[in-house]
Amino acid sequence: MNQRLREKTTNKNLLQMSDLEVGLVFLVSATKQNAVLLEQIKALSIYRLMDDDEREQLDDALIEAKQAVEMTQLAFQILEQLSGTYNNLLNNNLNDTMKFLTVWSLLLTVPSIVTSFFGMNVPLPFTNSIFGWGIALLISLVLSVWMLIALWRRIR
Repeated sequence: MNQRLREKTTNKNLLQMSDLEVGLVFLVSATKQNAVLLEQIKALSIYRLMDDDEREQLDDALIEAKQAVEMTQLAFQILEQLSGTYNNLLNNNLNDTMKFLTVWSLLLTVPSIVTSFFGMNVPLPFTNSIFGWGIALLISLVLSVWMLIALWRRIR
């Protein structure tokens, strides 16, 4: 599962990891119940009726059950860490994407603000000039480059 997720982190692979986690929860619970059951058998009167070989086999089964509990808990912890790691990776990717989109939306906002001033029906500098459109474009470009440099310095 880890190798598949390293190759390509898809929703299908993440859902399979989630299913594996759910299965491990049930397995951990079942192994704990088995160990508890074997412990309870020792408290019953039937335990006193067992011969030495049967008691030894029950003790061995109890040891194996406790080892199974430890192994399933270890596997569950590893899977939780793996899930947390991929969650962090996905959050980092989302943060990078949001940062990129924010920068672009800010850069695209500047020209619309500048040109909206020149679209108003109020006297503004350069409105009667034949170079008015070019000057508005130049102002937008200068402000956009200035904002890009400021954001670039802040992001690094």
